[in-house]
Amino acid sequence: MRIFSQYYYFSFYRASIVLCAIGTIGIVFCGLVTSCQQQNTTSKSTVYRYFQPDTILLERKEKDLYWREGEASPLKAEDKALFQGLVYFAPNQQYCVEARFEGLLRQDTVRLQTSDNELRTMLRAGYLHFAIGKDSCRLTAFRYTGVEGRMQQGYFVPFKDATNGTDTYRPGRYVDVRIPIAGEPYIIDFNRAFNPYCNYNEDYSCPLVPQENILSVRIEAGEKIFFHPRK
Repeated sequence: MRIFSQYYYFSFYRASIVLCAIGTIGIVFCGLVTSCQQQNTTSKSTVYRYFQPDTILLERKEKDLYWREGEASPLKAEDKALFQGLVYFAPNQQYCVEARFEGLLRQDTVRLQTSDNELRTMLRAGYLHFAIGKDSCRLTAFRYTGVEGRMQQGYFVPFKDATNGTDTYRPGRYVDVRIPIAGEPYIIDFNRAFNPYCNYNEDYSCPLVPQENILSVRIEAGEKIFFHPRK
Protein backbone atom coordinates (compact mmCIF):
# COMPACT_ATOMS: atom_id res chain seq x y z
CA MET A 1 0.00 0.00 0.00
CA ARG A 2 1.70 3.20 -1.10
CA ILE A 3 1.74 6.06 1.36
CA PHE A 4 0.21 9.33 0.34
CA SER A 5 2.07 12.01 2.24
CA GLN A 6 1.17 15.58 1.54
CA TYR A 7 4.40 17.51 1.79
CA TYR A 8 6.12 15.83 -1.11
CA TYR A 9 3.20 16.41 -3.41
CA PHE A 10 4.89 18.71 -5.77
CA SER A 11 3.47 21.52 -3.83
CA PHE A 12 2.70 22.85 -7.13
CA TYR A 13 6.09 22.75 -8.63
CA ARG A 14 6.09 26.38 -9.15
CA ALA A 15 7.34 25.91 -12.66
CA SER A 16 8.81 22.76 -13.97
CA ILE A 17 12.08 24.25 -12.90
CA VAL A 18 11.21 23.55 -9.29
CA LEU A 19 9.77 20.08 -9.20
CA CYS A 20 9.19 20.17 -5.47
CA ALA A 21 9.76 16.73 -3.97
CA ILE A 22 6.70 14.77 -4.81
CA GLY A 23 4.93 13.05 -2.07
CA THR A 24 1.47 12.58 -1.00
CA ILE A 25 -1.15 14.37 0.88
CA GLY A 26 -3.88 13.06 3.01
CA ILE A 27 -7.57 13.24 2.44
CA VAL A 28 -9.31 16.14 3.96
CA PHE A 29 -12.32 15.61 6.08
CA CYS A 30 -12.97 18.90 7.82
CA GLY A 31 -15.33 17.51 10.36
CA LEU A 32 -18.21 18.90 12.33
CA VAL A 33 -19.43 21.60 10.06
CA THR A 34 -17.49 24.72 10.94
CA SER A 35 -20.27 27.21 11.31
CA CYS A 36 -19.87 30.29 9.16
CA GLN A 37 -21.11 33.47 10.72
CA GLN A 38 -21.54 36.93 9.28
CA GLN A 39 -18.12 38.50 9.19
CA ASN A 40 -15.52 39.45 6.61
CA THR A 41 -12.03 40.24 7.78
CA THR A 42 -10.22 39.58 4.52
CA SER A 43 -8.17 42.47 3.21
CA LYS A 44 -8.76 42.51 -0.53
CA SER A 45 -5.87 44.87 -1.13
CA THR A 46 -3.50 42.52 0.70
CA VAL A 47 -4.77 39.39 -1.05
CA TYR A 48 -4.46 41.06 -4.45
CA ARG A 49 -0.67 40.88 -4.09
CA TYR A 50 -0.79 37.11 -3.60
CA PHE A 51 -3.38 36.12 -6.17
CA GLN A 52 -1.45 35.06 -9.30
CA PRO A 53 -3.84 33.61 -11.90
CA ASP A 54 -1.20 33.35 -14.64
CA THR A 55 1.12 31.40 -12.35
CA ILE A 56 -1.74 29.14 -11.28
CA LEU A 57 -2.58 28.31 -14.90
CA LEU A 58 1.08 27.59 -15.65
CA GLU A 59 1.35 25.29 -12.63
CA ARG A 60 -1.70 23.38 -13.82
CA LYS A 61 -0.16 22.77 -17.24
CA GLU A 62 3.04 21.55 -15.63
CA LYS A 63 1.13 19.27 -13.31
CA ASP A 64 -0.72 17.70 -16.25
CA LEU A 65 2.61 17.08 -17.97
CA TYR A 66 4.07 15.46 -14.88
CA TRP A 67 1.00 13.32 -14.28
CA ARG A 68 1.29 12.10 -17.87
CA GLU A 69 5.06 11.59 -18.07
CA GLY A 70 6.63 11.80 -14.60
CA GLU A 71 8.21 8.74 -13.04
CA ALA A 72 6.54 9.44 -9.69
CA SER A 73 3.14 10.22 -11.18
CA PRO A 74 0.36 8.66 -9.08
CA LEU A 75 -1.40 7.46 -12.23
CA LYS A 76 -1.17 3.83 -13.22
CA ALA A 77 0.57 3.12 -16.53
CA GLU A 78 -2.71 2.28 -18.26
CA ASP A 79 -4.22 5.56 -17.08
CA LYS A 80 -1.24 7.63 -18.22
CA ALA A 81 -1.83 6.53 -21.79
CA LEU A 82 -5.42 7.82 -21.67
CA PHE A 83 -4.85 10.86 -19.46
CA GLN A 84 -6.37 14.07 -20.90
CA GLY A 85 -5.58 16.43 -18.05
CA LEU A 86 -7.11 17.40 -14.72
CA VAL A 87 -10.17 19.62 -14.40
CA TYR A 88 -10.27 22.81 -12.33
CA PHE A 89 -12.41 25.76 -11.37
CA ALA A 90 -11.19 28.95 -13.05
CA PRO A 91 -8.82 31.00 -10.82
CA ASN A 92 -10.90 33.26 -8.61
CA GLN A 93 -9.53 35.91 -6.25
CA GLN A 94 -12.47 35.39 -3.88
CA TYR A 95 -10.90 32.09 -2.80
CA CYS A 96 -7.44 33.47 -2.12
CA VAL A 97 -7.90 34.65 1.45
CA GLU A 98 -5.91 36.17 4.27
CA ALA A 99 -6.04 34.16 7.48
CA ARG A 100 -5.28 34.72 11.13
CA PHE A 101 -3.23 31.87 12.58
CA GLU A 102 -3.99 30.85 16.15
CA GLY A 103 -1.03 28.71 17.18
CA LEU A 104 -1.24 26.18 19.99
CA LEU A 105 1.24 26.54 22.85
CA ARG A 106 1.46 22.77 22.84
CA GLN A 107 0.88 20.99 19.55
CA ASP A 108 -1.51 18.08 20.00
CA THR A 109 -0.61 14.67 18.62
CA VAL A 110 -3.53 13.27 16.65
CA ARG A 111 -4.05 10.09 14.67
CA LEU A 112 -5.97 10.56 11.45
CA GLN A 113 -7.88 7.68 9.91
CA THR A 114 -6.68 6.71 6.43
CA SER A 115 -8.43 5.38 3.34
CA ASP A 116 -7.12 1.86 4.06
CA ASN A 117 -8.30 1.86 7.69
CA GLU A 118 -4.89 2.59 9.16
CA LEU A 119 -3.95 5.52 11.39
CA ARG A 120 -1.51 8.33 10.52
CA THR A 121 0.14 10.31 13.32
CA MET A 122 0.21 14.09 12.86
CA LEU A 123 0.50 17.22 14.96
CA ARG A 124 -2.34 19.72 15.34
CA ALA A 125 -0.36 22.95 15.06
CA GLY A 126 -3.13 25.53 15.29
CA TYR A 127 -6.18 27.08 13.68
CA LEU A 128 -6.56 29.26 10.61
CA HIS A 129 -9.40 31.81 10.86
CA PHE A 130 -10.58 33.38 7.60
CA ALA A 131 -13.64 34.54 5.71
CA ILE A 132 -15.30 33.41 2.49
CA GLY A 133 -17.49 36.30 1.45
CA LYS A 134 -19.50 37.18 4.59
CA ASP A 135 -18.93 33.79 6.18
CA SER A 136 -16.39 33.36 8.98
CA CYS A 137 -14.67 29.97 8.93
CA ARG A 138 -11.94 27.99 10.64
CA LEU A 139 -9.67 25.14 9.59
CA THR A 140 -7.14 23.19 11.61
CA ALA A 141 -3.55 23.22 10.36
CA PHE A 142 -1.48 20.05 10.73
CA ARG A 143 2.18 19.15 10.59
CA TYR A 144 3.76 15.81 9.79
CA THR A 145 6.01 13.92 12.15
CA GLY A 146 9.41 12.37 11.50
CA VAL A 147 11.32 13.04 8.28
CA GLU A 148 8.29 14.52 6.54
CA GLY A 149 7.82 17.01 9.35
CA ARG A 150 11.45 18.15 9.15
CA MET A 151 11.09 18.79 5.42
CA GLN A 152 7.70 20.47 5.66
CA GLN A 153 7.78 24.21 4.99
CA GLY A 154 4.21 25.00 5.99
CA TYR A 155 0.99 23.38 7.13
CA PHE A 156 -1.09 20.56 5.75
CA VAL A 157 -4.74 21.64 5.67
CA PRO A 158 -7.24 18.96 4.62
CA PHE A 159 -10.79 20.18 4.17
CA LYS A 160 -14.27 19.35 2.98
CA ASP A 161 -16.84 21.85 1.73
CA ALA A 162 -20.27 21.97 0.14
CA THR A 163 -18.94 21.06 -3.34
CA ASN A 164 -17.80 17.56 -2.32
CA GLY A 165 -19.65 14.74 -4.02
CA THR A 166 -20.86 16.92 -6.89
CA ASP A 167 -18.12 19.13 -8.32
CA THR A 168 -15.22 17.87 -6.22
CA TYR A 169 -13.87 14.63 -4.76
CA ARG A 170 -16.32 13.32 -2.16
CA PRO A 171 -13.75 12.53 0.60
CA GLY A 172 -12.32 16.06 0.41
CA ARG A 173 -9.28 17.97 -0.81
CA TYR A 174 -6.09 19.52 0.54
CA VAL A 175 -4.35 22.86 0.44
CA ASP A 176 -0.83 23.74 1.57
CA VAL A 177 -0.39 26.89 3.64
CA ARG A 178 3.13 28.27 3.89
CA ILE A 179 4.44 29.88 7.05
CA PRO A 180 5.01 33.54 6.14
CA ILE A 181 8.12 35.55 6.88
CA ALA A 182 7.92 38.23 9.56
CA GLY A 183 5.41 40.94 8.72
CA GLU A 184 3.64 38.94 6.01
CA PRO A 185 0.13 37.49 6.42
CA TYR A 186 -0.97 33.86 6.27
CA ILE A 187 -2.58 33.24 2.88
CA ILE A 188 -4.86 30.32 2.02
CA ASP A 189 -5.15 30.05 -1.76
CA PHE A 190 -7.92 27.56 -2.43
CA ASN A 191 -7.21 27.97 -6.15
CA ARG A 192 -4.33 25.59 -5.41
CA ALA A 193 -6.48 23.03 -3.59
CA PHE A 194 -5.78 19.53 -4.86
CA ASN A 195 -7.02 15.97 -4.54
CA PRO A 196 -5.33 13.20 -2.54
CA TYR A 197 -3.60 10.54 -4.62
CA CYS A 198 -6.40 8.13 -3.74
CA ASN A 199 -8.60 9.92 -6.28
CA TYR A 200 -6.15 8.87 -9.00
CA ASN A 201 -5.02 5.49 -7.72
CA GLU A 202 -6.67 3.31 -5.07
CA ASP A 203 -3.29 1.76 -4.19
CA TYR A 204 -2.39 4.82 -2.12
CA SER A 205 -3.08 5.22 1.58
CA CYS A 206 -4.51 8.69 2.23
CA PRO A 207 -5.35 10.34 5.56
CA LEU A 208 -9.02 11.16 5.82
CA VAL A 209 -10.23 14.59 6.82
CA PRO A 210 -10.90 15.05 10.52
CA GLN A 211 -14.31 16.20 11.71
CA GLU A 212 -13.05 19.66 12.65
CA ASN A 213 -12.30 20.62 9.05
CA ILE A 214 -15.68 20.38 7.35
CA LEU A 215 -16.89 23.72 6.02
CA SER A 216 -20.52 24.53 5.29
CA VAL A 217 -19.62 26.95 2.49
CA ARG A 218 -18.87 26.13 -1.15
CA ILE A 219 -15.20 26.43 -2.12
CA GLU A 220 -15.53 26.75 -5.89
CA ALA A 221 -11.80 26.83 -6.47
CA GLY A 222 -8.96 24.44 -7.16
CA GLU A 223 -9.10 20.93 -8.52
CA LYS A 224 -12.35 19.18 -9.38
CA ILE A 225 -13.01 15.44 -9.18
CA PHE A 226 -10.84 13.18 -11.37
CA PHE A 227 -12.75 10.65 -13.44
CA HIS A 228 -10.68 7.61 -14.41
CA PRO A 229 -10.46 7.29 -18.21
CA ARG A 230 -10.87 3.49 -18.01
CA LYS A 231 -14.10 3.62 -15.99
